[in-house]
Amino acid sequence: MRLGRSVTLATLGLVFMCSRLGAQRDPEDQLISQRLASLADMNGAHATDCGTTDMYRPSDSVSSCAEVAFNHRKPFIVLYSGPNSGPIGSIFHSHSAYGLADDSQGNLHEVVYDSRGLLNLNADKNAQLFNGNRIRVTPCIKPIRITRTERGIVACAIPVDEQASKLAAQQKPFGATVCGILNDPAAFNNKLVRIHGYVSANFEYSELGANGCSQSIWFEYGNGGAPPALVAYVSGGARPGAEDSDGRLILPIPVQLLENSDFRRFRKLMVAAAKADARSEKKNPNSPVFYCVAATFVGRIDGVSDDVHAFHLKRKATDEADFLGFGQMGLYDAQFVMQSVGNDAVLEKLSPDPDPAVSISN
Repeated sequence: MRLGRSVTLATLGLVFMCSRLGAQRDPEDQLISQRLASLADMNGAHATDCGTTDMYRPSDSVSSCAEVAFNHRKPFIVLYSGPNSGPIGSIFHSHSAYGLADDSQGNLHEVVYDSRGLLNLNADKNAQLFNGNRIRVTPCIKPIRITRTERGIVACAIPVDEQASKLAAQQKPFGATVCGILNDPAAFNNKLVRIHGYVSANFEYSELGANGCSQSIWFEYGNGGAPPALVAYVSGGARPGAEDSDGRLILPIPVQLLENSDFRRFRKLMVAAAKADARSEKKNPNSPVFYCVAATFVGRIDGVSDDVHAFHLKRKATDEADFLGFGQMGLYDAQFVMQSVGNDAVLEKLSPDPDPAVSISN
């Protein structure tokens, strides 16, 4: 699920993901309700409680109540909470929630709750943290507007820095390396690069790697597609784009896939790699040989913040996925969105690599 790009809350996608994949009712769930109430009534005004609703199936009446109160400049609170329980066999046990509090003085705050205590990561400079980083309060940027997400949740809308977005869109690609990007993802965020590496894919993973790099970059096409071997995955909570010093949104560099003869050749080689992988797994299930396609690519890099990257460097292989990055379960600190591929694409055998979930944490 992707939010509209004008909506604030980079963490809202993460909140949804953690709740959907096995959220359980946290005994401290009342903390966010108390925080919302205190924010809305901080000036002594009696706030309208628009109620609590499921963030995956939000009640239209609850969202409408918040919109009416906001439009009439009346103080209100509204809360969207995760489900009480997750799917059978789930290994995820966090609980998340998101709410808005209006205090009648022209101040609107978003309040996020995450039982894992990770809300200090990638936090806005104006954010306040409470209860062991389980609650984050962020004032909405003025002039304040609200909007509904695709799922019907009322959220703050971020103003767009049009000038910075225009400048970003005019970038020319520059040379970069896979290892260099992985060493400092934030430095390459929302940059257009020319890069040489190899693409490999299977049922759940699509990766851009290079010799000498212990990790990989998540790989996708500029039209939203991916190599044919990738069938299904659960997206992480990181989102493309950047912010200026005032917190306004710098839009992701537009990337339109160039589907020329070089791309068609690359695509055929990726199909060949997928077929070769299948044959190898069938013939040698205990020691299959996998294939990749090496080439020179041009496209946009999306990278996580410095603090998220530092946090991931300390991860253990046994840690649960935190959904703070890109790609499958947010395991990747960077993703590459392909605009074009060169005429140098070649099918190669893939060197043995550790499991993606393990290598990302190294």
